Amino acid sequence: MNKFLTILKLFPVVLGAVKAVEESVPLPGQGQKKLDLVLNVVQQAYEGSTELSQSFSWDKLVAVVVPMIANIVNAHNELGLFAKTAAASKAA
Repeated sequence: MNKFLTILKLFPVVLGAVKAVEESVPLPGQGQKKLDLVLNVVQQAYEGSTELSQSFSWDKLVAVVVPMIANIVNAHNELGLFAKTAAASKAA
């Protein structure tokens, strides 16, 4: 149950990181670079958090966080919450 609660605590942090990256880098076709940036932020938090590092190995945390990021991005894209640049709109 403790790991479950830790994962739930991560959600708002990951959500905020995804939104911040998308606002900072609103370029289409840069999904992998954006994912890498979010994972770098999460890794910094992981390395600074005794609770996280005691609950999960880095690899297991990535296995939880990457699908979480994908779901957040998909939901935002489907709902039109991520602004598209003019170049992306013309390409669509």
